Amino acid sequence: MTIIRMALMAWMAGTVAHAARPQTKITVYVRDLASIKPWVGVDAKAWASQMFAWIGIAVQWGIGKRAAEASQPPIFIDLVDNTPANFRPGAMAYTQPCDGPHITVFYDRIDPSSNPSRVLAHVMVHEIAHVLQGVCRHSDSGIMKAQWSPRELREMSFKTLPFAREDVSLIYLGLAVRMTGTSAVDSGR
Repeated sequence: MTIIRMALMAWMAGTVAHAARPQTKITVYVRDLASIKPWVGVDAKAWASQMFAWIGIAVQWGIGKRAAEASQPPIFIDLVDNTPANFRPGAMAYTQPCDGPHITVFYDRIDPSSNPSRVLAHVMVHEIAHVLQGVCRHSDSGIMKAQWSPRELREMSFKTLPFAREDVSLIYLGLAVRMTGTSAVDSGR
């Protein structure tokens, strides 16, 4: 099983390297407070990187201190468990885009019988997109849908949910706003 994972990671790295060269770079720091299996985190980051590379964004996964030379403010993700049942019931994660670039993922709400690394990748990409867009909105389908159906959660094991065209436009608009250092409210959105 380890050899298969290593081969998959090598293939994904090659695919990302040969995909359209992402022009925009973002930095994301992940703090694992849920003690997930190391391969789940590595796979999830690789899939999330691939999903963003398809829309021209390169994700740099930060470790340790924030890089001073980053062109965009970093995004922070906490993976947590032991989430109270009455706290945001039904949600796998949350972020408040207007409150800063911080995401909380409820790892204990990801079904372990599913492909947890693929589901985690989708959850992280969904929440990172909220931060990048700087607005609280969802799409009718795809990665930015408010709640995925059981069928969509199963499909994540073998295919990724796409970004809607308007989601990509909002991500790039939000990135432009982030680079100026103003908020979405200041920019008139």
